[in-house]
Amino acid sequence: MSKIVDVTSNYHHQIFGCDVIQATYDLLKNVGNVYMPEGNCTDMDSTINFFTAQIPSISHIITWCNGNLDTQYVIHEDEWIAI
Repeated sequence: MSKIVDVTSNYHHQIFGCDVIQATYDLLKNVGNVYMPEGNCTDMDSTINFFTAQIPSISHIITWCNGNLDTQYVIHEDEWIAI
């Protein structure tokens, strides 16, 4: 089951620090996704804080820019890292 958090298309979102098309998270997989238009990147700490507030057990966040894989945030040895 996925829960979709929707934000306005091509809107500069204060939480993520960039333009965001949509943010989603999958409750079964504990994975969050942020979809952005070309030329954008999320603020790592703010993005992690947003998703961990929604799903404390989340362990993987994926950002997509213009439909392409951008960055992944994962927990490694109890710390969030970007890969």
